[in-house]
Amino acid sequence: MARVQLLFLVLAAGAALVTIPSIVGGHAAAGWRLGATAAAAALPAYWVVGYRRGEFSLALEPLEAAAVFLVLRAAPGNPVLPLFGLLFRSLYGGFPLAMARYGMWISALLGAHDSRGHVELHADISRALGTGVAPPVMQALRAACQRSEHSERRLASLIQNSTDIVTVVADDLMIRWQADSIRNVLGHDPRQLLGTPILDLAHEQDRPVLSHYFAEARGDPGISRTLTARLRHANGSYRHFDVVAANRLHDPSVTGFVLNMRDMSDAWQLERELRELAAKREHEAMHDPLTGLANRRLLSVRLDRALAVAQAQGGDLTVMLIDLNRFKELNDTLGHAAGDQLLREIRPRLIEVSSGAELVARIGGDEFAVILSPGAGAADAERIAERLRIALEEPFDVQGLTLRVGASVGIAVYPEQADSADTLLQRADIAMYSAKKHGVGHELYDAAYDGNSRQRLALIGELPSAIASGQLVVHYQPKCDLRDGAIVGVEALVRWQHPVHGLLGPDKFVALAENAGVMRPLTHAVLDAALGQCARWRAQGLDLCVAVNLSAPNLLDAGFPLEVKGLLDKWKLPVSSLQLEITETIVSNDRASMIAVLRQLRALGVTMSLDDFGVGSSSLSFLRYLPVQELKIDRSFIVDLDSDDHSAAVVRTIIDLAHNLDMRVVAEGIETDAIRDRLASYGCDEGQGFLLGQPLPAAQLTELIRDPAAKEAAALISATRRSLKDGLPV
Repeated sequence: MARVQLLFLVLAAGAALVTIPSIVGGHAAAGWRLGATAAAAALPAYWVVGYRRGEFSLALEPLEAAAVFLVLRAAPGNPVLPLFGLLFRSLYGGFPLAMARYGMWISALLGAHDSRGHVELHADISRALGTGVAPPVMQALRAACQRSEHSERRLASLIQNSTDIVTVVADDLMIRWQADSIRNVLGHDPRQLLGTPILDLAHEQDRPVLSHYFAEARGDPGISRTLTARLRHANGSYRHFDVVAANRLHDPSVTGFVLNMRDMSDAWQLERELRELAAKREHEAMHDPLTGLANRRLLSVRLDRALAVAQAQGGDLTVMLIDLNRFKELNDTLGHAAGDQLLREIRPRLIEVSSGAELVARIGGDEFAVILSPGAGAADAERIAERLRIALEEPFDVQGLTLRVGASVGIAVYPEQADSADTLLQRADIAMYSAKKHGVGHELYDAAYDGNSRQRLALIGELPSAIASGQLVVHYQPKCDLRDGAIVGVEALVRWQHPVHGLLGPDKFVALAENAGVMRPLTHAVLDAALGQCARWRAQGLDLCVAVNLSAPNLLDAGFPLEVKGLLDKWKLPVSSLQLEITETIVSNDRASMIAVLRQLRALGVTMSLDDFGVGSSSLSFLRYLPVQELKIDRSFIVDLDSDDHSAAVVRTIIDLAHNLDMRVVAEGIETDAIRDRLASYGCDEGQGFLLGQPLPAAQLTELIRDPAAKEAAALISATRRSLKDGLPV
């Protein structure tokens, strides 16, 4: 628009100035000539000032028309001043003002020539009519220029203030033109970038991509590519950009490569976060959230993959299943927080002993699985199982308590024992439960375990209802005074009267009760039954003390002493009627907490007996802490007493030690008269064993106590069974 205004300013000013010579040499009066000359000079000056200001004063419009009148009065032959003047002046103001100005100027024209006759008047009228097109034409031109300028300004504003960066790069890859928007996006001064290589703005790792595009695009006019590149910020960091590059070298208005670059750093950041989130979700889906180990899902995937490799290579694939011992009781007693802490602390030990394994996974509450590396066999698995046993013997500090955790490990090997992933896991599981049942650290799968495994699973499911419905029964084994053979007490031993399998011994279901977490109700049922029978014996005039075995959950239960007191009160029995037996093994898991419970029981007056004495690793040290009044020597020392001098020395030492500590001594596993007599000579107080009486139902034991003939018959039956067992003549 400014250029159009300047063009018509020059034409209008020239039209005014060329009238000055004709005015000076004209025939008008001197005063008219002087005034007209001044007006002819003033009009261009006025127009220049207005052009530079971009506007004209509305109040001066009449004076401008008067100046035109003076010039035309003194130079009546000038035909162009009104035309060019109106063309220029119609570019300012709106259409109404332009038409009003036209009216004033035509009036000045006609007024200046009113004395020149009809011929000149007709010419002026024709001139006025022709000049009448100037206002609308110039207003239209003005509007068109303004629209064009507005569009250009808007486009320039969009380019300069856009978050996109527009850059024009010359054929030599120097920046030829740079939009101001780079200042807001990358912090660079666009003027300082002019004449610098575009590649200097890109990350050095992305420069080859840009260079390849420029080299390829030179020979292909109009080619466009979308690239990604990192561009340098003024602070030295780099941001990710999508670059739309177009070859416009053939376009005369551009003659360069046009790069439209959009900052995609936020999108890249979002994409990276989404990728990380997806990876995290995938990791969470495949890993245990508590320990961070692989879960059952990942175990299945990796086992299928490892099995495929083993099948292709013709090698072994070994799987180990690991189940923690007594974890359920610990979890139930101390709470899930303590159980979770223990599992987290077990993780590093498990990883360390399984170093080099294909995968270590947690597949259940306290169950873990290990896939050994391809080619590893049963011998490798057994070495790892032994290392695991040693690792778990190290105590754990959980909530201020010292705990020791054992584990049972089952091992199965492809292809000897299974031909599929599911079968491999199933048979490792069967081997693991066999190891738990037999109390050994680990076992390799054997086909003979399958039947036992199915029965075991069935029994686990039936056990809780069996306890609730009274299927558990209690048999009683006599404890006899070794001086006179009198029955002075009994030990309560639980049996399961199963409706299908018949009478099951404790070896068939007690370990299952520990795994199923029902040892507390089982012990309660045995205590209740034993104390009830004790009360009935007292009513019959038989004063017998009944001994009941305890498990780890009982000694970890701070409320157990009150439970015992409640049962004694229920059956109206003195505390001396009950004796509780414990083993070193269960106390070693958390000595501090269990000793606290034992002391509460002792405070009630209950007699405590330490069973299986001599088979542990620290029984002697335990005697300093445990509030026990009786030691029961394990049968492993008794069976060879009459033939093994070392066993005899150990037994005699234990008896002397116990007596020196003011404790009674009971020997288990007495099966011959010679052993009984030797124990009596050592001063052993009481004994148990088939020689003295096997476990019997309460009614049979009552008859045995009351009828000496029945007692002799029972002794004869026991002797017969021992002879058959040893292969001796009856």
